[in-house]
Amino acid sequence: MTEPASADLWANIWFPWISAAFAPQKLWQSVNSGWSFGSVTINEQNSSAPQTEQIILAHESYGRQIGKLLDAVNELVKTQPDRDSNKAFIEISELATRINRIKHEAAVDRIQRLRQDLELLSASDRPEDQAAFKANIEALRALLKTNGSSG
Repeated sequence: MTEPASADLWANIWFPWISAAFAPQKLWQSVNSGWSFGSVTINEQNSSAPQTEQIILAHESYGRQIGKLLDAVNELVKTQPDRDSNKAFIEISELATRINRIKHEAAVDRIQRLRQDLELLSASDRPEDQAAFKANIEALRALLKTNGSSG
């Protein structure tokens, strides 16, 4: 008779406590109706169509969009007779100059990394690395030849 009583004790007292210990304490999940890009959050409060904006950004980054606009505005500034005295026009020209300098510096850095990567492939004993090295050297030679340089 003690066995059924101990089974009832287990079923009635301990089982609910053990089950509760493994169950989630909160049975809700917040819904993120927007999305984040770095420290920028896009949601219904700051965009009329956050899903559309996310799709656009998947194809054209903010940097690319702003860069194209800056290029167009800078070209328009060059046609203005007061471009050398108008503060806003001067700032646009200076901004375009700074951004172009950064782009060129970044290109030099990427080429340096490319050279290091080619050196790594060249020094490797792996056949696939050697094949990649040769294919890339040939592609670079073809590019140089197309641009009128000798290789």
